[in-house]
Amino acid sequence: GYVRYNFFSLPPVIKDFEDLTNQLEQQLIADRQRVHYKKEVLIDELWQQEQKQLIKLPEEPYPVFKQFSIKFNKYNEFKLDGHLIHVPKAKNYVQLSCVTYWDSYKVITNDGEILLSDARPYMKKRRFIPWQDILKDWLKKPRVVGHSRYTPYLPARIKEYLTVPSLALRKQRINELLTLLLTHDMNDIGQNFYSYIGREAEETEHPYGVNWTDYDALSPKGTE
Repeated sequence: GYVRYNFFSLPPVIKDFEDLTNQLEQQLIADRQRVHYKKEVLIDELWQQEQKQLIKLPEEPYPVFKQFSIKFNKYNEFKLDGHLIHVPKAKNYVQLSCVTYWDSYKVITNDGEILLSDARPYMKKRRFIPWQDILKDWLKKPRVVGHSRYTPYLPARIKEYLTVPSLALRKQRINELLTLLLTHDMNDIGQNFYSYIGREAEETEHPYGVNWTDYDALSPKGTE
């Protein structure tokens, strides 16, 4: 109650839990510079004396975690913290486990291979999208690109680049992106689309191709 009523009489404005922790630390450090109401000495001096009696935490962090077997639905999803988590490669394994920490989780095989690792849903951080695994699935079934749950999250130019009607051209472009993802992330590829994909490839005539110069001309100036 002390922290609640003295430091946050109003709801704090925070970015995330880490930001809240930093704010509390600064408030508590400043609070130690006042005189204790009963001892009549600085709280900081009392704190220095008290530390001599305290048992120190281990220097090596102690990994507190929980591990459990995962039950997937037919869409390769499992529930964590009330949210459905999709694991693209789940269908390739008979049994997978989830290891949860206070702020993160990972999905592992029986051999310890990590298939997915991300922040827990309640951390309110942007979710990691395993584009390489997703594109490998699209390469096997290029028709799904148009209605995949992940298509809306593609950068605009890449989305248009992959949704051409020609399945042969679509597979070729997916392969091209898979190669680029070895050294770049998806947002970087989207932002530097012309540099990575190449002007020559864009301007190659194809019955189902997209003229990217004309496409960009349709957007208002200063936007993509």
